[in-house]
Amino acid sequence: MRSFTLWVLVTFLAIQVSAHGGIWNYSIAGNWQPGFFPYYPAEGQSSIQRHWAAFRPIKDLNSPYLVCNNPGTSAEKYATIRAGGEIKAYYPGWPHDIGVVIVWMAFCGPVPDSCFSFNGTGNHWFKIQQVGLQSGTIRDGHWALKDLIANNYTWSTTIPASLHHGAYLIRHEIIALHVPYEPEFYPECAHLFVEGSGWAGASGKYLAELPGVWNGDDPSLNLTIYQEPTASKTEWAIPGPPVWSGNNA
Repeated sequence: MRSFTLWVLVTFLAIQVSAHGGIWNYSIAGNWQPGFFPYYPAEGQSSIQRHWAAFRPIKDLNSPYLVCNNPGTSAEKYATIRAGGEIKAYYPGWPHDIGVVIVWMAFCGPVPDSCFSFNGTGNHWFKIQQVGLQSGTIRDGHWALKDLIANNYTWSTTIPASLHHGAYLIRHEIIALHVPYEPEFYPECAHLFVEGSGWAGASGKYLAELPGVWNGDDPSLNLTIYQEPTASKTEWAIPGPPVWSGNNA
């Protein structure tokens, strides 16, 4: 009966709160991992995903909730994946097709449960994937969020094959740009333990601080997609550091 009640509640919320969203489940190297379900008591839930309370976006670029959502408290467990493995993040839906998807990681420590005591704030984060405007104009072009919608609200990412083994937070972030001059950030984090023989790690220009990496004055964020000259532009620079491809250069 409890499982049925949860299913009914989740389905209802997915329909009623269609203007916002977040990751609800993961596939880690083919193994299903349930996410943390907001609007439902934390007691009794056991997930690799850090806790988040609501579908609302994070808009304060200095908020600690920008790291792993609100409240961003620790997950109950972690998932193991080999470097080079694939992670799929499943969203229950997404209504906006103009925006960016960025996938970040942060090293927590050498042992599997290191992320349980790691709050994630600071200069620890590196990108392993980012997709923004791929073709067309800012107003009507093909953005990452169109791919998310077309792929049944699923986003796939590969862990760099050379990544040093250890415990990591993986952070999926949507930046929605449909509200003029008010970008909306939707981050969720999960606990991983990466196995493998790699010894590479991101450093220097690849590392960024959360909060801190986003700047409200950045022209890529402080804009309206509906007015010229922005609407007809065919390039949009993704803010933040470059993607770390798996080497130490």
